[in-house]
Amino acid sequence: MRRFEFVGGSSAKFWEVGQREATVTVRYGSIGAQGRTQVKELGSPAEAAAHADRLIAEKLRKGYAEATAAHTGAPVAGPAAPSHEPEAAGVDPVGADPAGSGPAGAQSATSPAGGLPDEDAFEVPAGWRRMLVPRRGGTPGTALPSAAKGRAAGRKVLDAVAVPVAATARATDDPELGPALRGYLDGEPGPLGGAALVAAAAVALGYHARDQQGAALADLLVADLGPVGAAVAATGQITVAATGSASPLLLHRTEAEKSHNYGHWRLRQSVLRRVRAHLAAAGDADYAAARAALVPYRSGSLATRAVTSFLLPTEREWVAQDVADVARDGGPFLAELLLAAVDDVDAIHALAGHLQVYRLMYDPASIVTATTAVGPPVAPVLAGWFDHEHTGADGRQRLVSLLAALPGDEPMTALLDRLDRRYVPPAVTEMLRRFPVRGVRLLSAAAEGRSPAAREAATLLRAHVLANPAAVETALPALDPARRERVERIRDDASALPVAAPDRLPPVLVTPPWSVRRPRANPPVVDGLERPAGSAMAWLPGERERWAAIVPGWAGYWHGNDLGALATEVAAGRAGSYAAIHFFVRATEELARPLLPSWRPDESWGADRWMLRLAGRYELDALPTALHLARSAPKSVGEVLLPYADGEVADLMADWLDRLKTVRPTARAWLRRHPEYATRALLPAALGAPGPRRRAAERALRLVAAEHREALLGVAGEHGEEALAAATAMLDADPLAQLPARMPSLPAWLDPAVLPQVLLRDRSAALPADAVRHLCTMLAISSPGEPYPGVEIVRAACDADSLAEFAWALFESWQSAGAPSKDGWAFTALGLLGDDSTARRLAPLVRAWPGESQHTRAVTGLEVLAQIGTDVALMHLYGISQKVKFRGLREQAARKVTEVADGLGLTPEQLGDRLVPDLGLDADGSLVLDYGPRRFTVGFDEQLKPYVVDGTGARRKDLPKPGARDDATLAPAAHKRFAGLKKDVRTLAADQIRRFEAAMVTGRRWPAADFRRYFLSHPLLWHVVRRLVWATVDDAGTVGAAFRVAEDRTLADVDDETYALPDDATVTIAHPLHLGAAVPAWAEVFADYEILQPFPQLGREVHRLDAAERGEALLHRHMGVTVPAGRLLSLERRGWRRGTPQDAGIQGWLERDVPGGRAVVIDLDPGIAVGVVDMFPDQKIEAIWVNDVPQGDWFQRGGKVRLGDLDDVTVSEVLRDLAEVTR
Repeated sequence: MRRFEFVGGSSAKFWEVGQREATVTVRYGSIGAQGRTQVKELGSPAEAAAHADRLIAEKLRKGYAEATAAHTGAPVAGPAAPSHEPEAAGVDPVGADPAGSGPAGAQSATSPAGGLPDEDAFEVPAGWRRMLVPRRGGTPGTALPSAAKGRAAGRKVLDAVAVPVAATARATDDPELGPALRGYLDGEPGPLGGAALVAAAAVALGYHARDQQGAALADLLVADLGPVGAAVAATGQITVAATGSASPLLLHRTEAEKSHNYGHWRLRQSVLRRVRAHLAAAGDADYAAARAALVPYRSGSLATRAVTSFLLPTEREWVAQDVADVARDGGPFLAELLLAAVDDVDAIHALAGHLQVYRLMYDPASIVTATTAVGPPVAPVLAGWFDHEHTGADGRQRLVSLLAALPGDEPMTALLDRLDRRYVPPAVTEMLRRFPVRGVRLLSAAAEGRSPAAREAATLLRAHVLANPAAVETALPALDPARRERVERIRDDASALPVAAPDRLPPVLVTPPWSVRRPRANPPVVDGLERPAGSAMAWLPGERERWAAIVPGWAGYWHGNDLGALATEVAAGRAGSYAAIHFFVRATEELARPLLPSWRPDESWGADRWMLRLAGRYELDALPTALHLARSAPKSVGEVLLPYADGEVADLMADWLDRLKTVRPTARAWLRRHPEYATRALLPAALGAPGPRRRAAERALRLVAAEHREALLGVAGEHGEEALAAATAMLDADPLAQLPARMPSLPAWLDPAVLPQVLLRDRSAALPADAVRHLCTMLAISSPGEPYPGVEIVRAACDADSLAEFAWALFESWQSAGAPSKDGWAFTALGLLGDDSTARRLAPLVRAWPGESQHTRAVTGLEVLAQIGTDVALMHLYGISQKVKFRGLREQAARKVTEVADGLGLTPEQLGDRLVPDLGLDADGSLVLDYGPRRFTVGFDEQLKPYVVDGTGARRKDLPKPGARDDATLAPAAHKRFAGLKKDVRTLAADQIRRFEAAMVTGRRWPAADFRRYFLSHPLLWHVVRRLVWATVDDAGTVGAAFRVAEDRTLADVDDETYALPDDATVTIAHPLHLGAAVPAWAEVFADYEILQPFPQLGREVHRLDAAERGEALLHRHMGVTVPAGRLLSLERRGWRRGTPQDAGIQGWLERDVPGGRAVVIDLDPGIAVGVVDMFPDQKIEAIWVNDVPQGDWFQRGGKVRLGDLDDVTVSEVLRDLAEVTR
């Protein structure tokens, strides 16, 4: 295909065209992206050729240039091509085929067809030219405007600051600058006036100036003064400064020798860069005249000399002298200027002491320009900047992309040495495309050793060798024997399965709908349909009560106590947002309900909690307020709308489903809850006039029809045969053809060659690269809960294990690329293709991400775990909801668990009981692992730690590795199964033992049937169940008979007599306070049977308040004690949590939920610093009190609840915790 490129303004685009017989194929897009593909069939080859010629002519007229050869460092004659690109150039229409196109990135200089690239040629990628400051004879930059366009753009900038610039001109009393600036403004431009104009405009625009404004001013200077006059003006402006303490500022001359104090440097610098671009494109006569005009400035200050070197970098003697002077006596601004003027790496090293890396990362033009001029020798410098502590994520990505474009061993080695660092792997993949032979040679060396980078290199080497046989054959003779043997072993390895032929693949992986141009269908339109009037509520069991009982952590504030007076202010519209929030959350129903429907708050802070309370209390009266907030803050308030069956809510949910990725889960949850109402409310729009509203309604109803098709068609039939036919046609449309309006492009970091093979279901062959790209496109247009239908077809055709491994490697590649948000589908794909092993690997990351400032990613991880949906995945989700050190993540996980539980008609606790997998254990809770000649039985101790018993009855701590005499198939499979079992049990054990202890403390109860089904009969949990004392309890909470579970799973009482549990009984885990005097007898029974308990129950210390303490609001016995912070934080393992961070990030208290919607609070001084827990190593307990809401705060430290109002078990547990930390 012939390739053409356009770089101008903010555009950097490519366009390719190719013809095969009567078919013309066009690919286009942003340079560096995968691009989109259009295929057109013509009547004959001659018509196709003529059509291609017309397209090429059109592109040439628009300013595209054919990319025919690589840039090799040789001078490029002529200026940059002038831009004729239309001002409002749009993207070419038609569908896209990102999966079917070739690799992204610049085109490499190649030898004749089928040959390998020229790996010593330095080709400057076209995408760099947007950032490049061009030099004469070097790589051209962006296209320059005509004089007329340049003058118009410059005048537009001046018009925006005409008043302040004119004021500066009038006030400037410098005998030269004042008249020169006034003359320029009056239509008599000159170089000195141009210099003053730049300084005045810089002051007027301030620190909000943009690079394009500076470029426009430079274009104006060139249009008014010519390139020579503009060069003099640009040099002169460096000597003009503005002074004064009030507007207008005055201009004056400065002879500053240093460069660290120039105001408004960004605009001045952008003027200099644009003037240099004009000089680079100027004719020989103008260039010589500019040099002559700047020679006098060579005797001026260091700043003016540096500017002349920057403008004319071809004057190498000037540059060398100024580099030496700046290195000795310069500053960061002048060093940056000269960085864009040098052409050898020694000069960069000389400037290094003054270059501020963090500044360079914000403005990459100097780095790109220096890299273009110096070439491969700059690699160590770029690598050093990559490693610098002040280089952020964007800077590191840019630096590795620069290194990836450089030929030579040093740049590639620099990247391979850092292959385990984020952002590097995608750059290495791109580099291997450009330099495949060098890649074989250097990867084979980098893969030696055991470092993380070496392991990554070994993985890449395998993929690279298998994908590039020609490069391998070329590289082999130059390799030393050991490396050659390694490469040959990979090449000859038969473990990589052959690629499946197209006839073995589902059609969607061969010719997906987005790769074929289809005629646009005109959907039937049925007018006159009306949706139902009115609104209704649809609560889940217990949901309204939970919402109404919410006590928000923040719900406005008001300096007063008379809510009646505040009601008057709210009714009159005089109450501020915070006061109104305070009123509606706290007021009685009689005061609040009449005022709520007309309230339109302009503050949504905390609305995810206080609006739930209002919805629970006032139902439909809260709907107008909820709708108002949800439109402006959908992510935080959208959940509030879930119980409402309302037409406006239906429209909003359909729109969210179609447009807003962040609230699609909420929209899907609403549609699942209200399928019939959604059908009636959205059907008129879904069958109405084409447009965004119809598209959103259609998408929503297709989701509803997945489970309620007949009901939907029934509603349509109520409107007549025409509506029924139209609805049927909508649902019967090919689901594979339901594509987004704009198809995504696959990212440059994605390389199927380095990902694990996706195997067909019989594991006899693998998907070809094009099919893998098509699969990735399907994943990219899927979303959690709404996968593209082709994904299910692929899952049915392919091996599940290979899909899961592929998805995990894809996810890791996305992480290595910096986890770009636009490619987040590579993360959510885990929910579509993942399995239990995926959940095991993902859960620890989800737990850790909030501590790495990745809370949003962690919440998405919860969605992924829920979508995987296996028992193991939901087990991990439930575990996060119960215990994780990040409160926000724990609350989000609890919401997700509640959502899953609500869908099953369960409480979260009941769901937790059902989520404990049996892990494939036998009914007696054991597992036999078969090695062929040897067999091992797995058992579990009181902490659910697995152990192994061999054939002789000897107990082993671990399963031995398979040996030479073991069965080659059975033994590895058994060993792998045991490894997975240990991982699952490790997660289960801590969570389940903690759940049982918390259940004892909180007095949780189970029906006898649930106790038998989920505990007594469970092959794993019964190992814990039999080590505890259980008891029956009546409705009043009085404990009755106590019992234990015997080895044969029968029940026994304290006298070891068989106990028959009534079918209608309620069971609880007995607290020692409930057992009372029977504790010693039970302890003796457990000792006789050598039963070790998973947590202290019978041996648990029991504490009580004395009579005086029961009447107090403060617990004085532990107040005033100073405790190490680390010991206090150990309470988090017992259900305590740190309070909400206050000023300066200090958490001033610990809190623990107790029955009745209350919290016990420990006030600390000075408090715990978020993220730096050892900042204050010692903490004084100032107060211990009980709040009447489930959290602490600063304002109730006198206590609001008598200690005696707490139940005895809660008191004992709180005192036990306090005694432990104050010991």
